Amino acid sequence: MKKRLLLGVCILGLTACGSRMSTLSDFFGWGDDDTGPAAVNGPNTGYRLAKRGDRYAAADYVISPQVYGIVATRAVNKMLAETPAVFAADKDAPLYIAETTVIDRYLPEGSYAAGKTAKEILVNSGMFNIVDDESKAAFVLKSSLNNVNTPEIPVLLYRLELYDINGDLAGSWQDSLRQVQNDDGSWW
Repeated sequence: MKKRLLLGVCILGLTACGSRMSTLSDFFGWGDDDTGPAAVNGPNTGYRLAKRGDRYAAADYVISPQVYGIVATRAVNKMLAETPAVFAADKDAPLYIAETTVIDRYLPEGSYAAGKTAKEILVNSGMFNIVDDESKAAFVLKSSLNNVNTPEIPVLLYRLELYDINGDLAGSWQDSLRQVQNDDGSWW
């Protein structure tokens, strides 16, 4: 009984789509004709997914520099609410703000706005003694911007990490932003 069941499943798997071009043997390039996927994609290549950069180019949305600024603003506001406790021992401790790292290199242009917005908010808050030389700083603030979803439906994540002079993590804050699935295409 088990052998018949196994044989039936194998036969169904190999002929599931009903035509010679759609069997599993063609999918894996086992066929001997020149019309299957192996002929199109090269020998034994199987299924190929479009490159991430091509998927971004085909996506139907607009990520403007203001969108990057919004997600950075949200994360920095969380940081401003919690950092007084971190700086309680030394309110004038020098802080170095590192450049924002863009993790997903295929994000549309304008990602510089996230780091620029974050730095402007921190400077204008007057809460920190910001220095331009990392070697003179008691704390280093590192930030990153990434898309944590697919290129077709992006979810932007801005993360801030505060490190002390020993390289230990003193605090981290993050926020995300996604496009609302409605007619106006706004981001929230």
